[in-house]
Amino acid sequence: MSWFTVPVYFVVAWALYRRGLWRSYIYFFICIILEGLTLGMLLLAQDNNRAYLLIYKVSQVPTWVLYVMMVIELYRKVFARFPGIARFAQRVVIASVFIAFLVGLASIGGDLTQGWSGRSMIFRYSIILRAISAAITLFLLLIALFLVWLPIPLPANTIRHSLIFFFYFFVTASVHYFLAKSSVSLVQVANLVTAVLTLAALACWYWLLKPEGEIAPTAGKGPRTPSSEMIGRLEALNRTLSRPSQ
Repeated sequence: MSWFTVPVYFVVAWALYRRGLWRSYIYFFICIILEGLTLGMLLLAQDNNRAYLLIYKVSQVPTWVLYVMMVIELYRKVFARFPGIARFAQRVVIASVFIAFLVGLASIGGDLTQGWSGRSMIFRYSIILRAISAAITLFLLLIALFLVWLPIPLPANTIRHSLIFFFYFFVTASVHYFLAKSSVSLVQVANLVTAVLTLAALACWYWLLKPEGEIAPTAGKGPRTPSSEMIGRLEALNRTLSRPSQ
């Protein structure tokens, strides 16, 4: 399954490049290339424990940073007409992931006596990834609720990208949560679930992100408030968040 997943990363990256979408999703584009390279190197080094752990440790932090940047990138697109709201969303996601990182470190607990090598290190990284995934999932959910309250006409790609992100991070956080609470015997099951999830997400990105999906509709479908009132709310909120701090 993992060996099949590696080329799929690069197929999706190539599709984004050919469709001219890679600049619109630059952090996502970089992330899938990085994850494809990382998975390939891990598979090649699976018989060399020292090299495997080195590749794993070196690749994780840049991947986490790219996860955060992908979410910021996505919601800059959502609030492209409202930069004040976009900047506020950026601060919220950075703060929430930073807090999640601290929570992940704090939850390591009594395992500190076993050192930072071998399974103990991978277990720690799993906890941190779980916390970051949970923070991003919560942020995506809050933004979705905001958009339900105040619907904004969005390009189809933005909506599809948001939904795939939400389910990907939600399932990832859930898998790592149950993995931390379960026995070692379930590691293979967790790896299989993660591999299937990754393939499904990559397939969705490949089939659903199209050049025509970048075109924003002229009006939303059945907004709950008149369009003038809806835009007025957003502009007022944008002005508030755009004011320079004193």
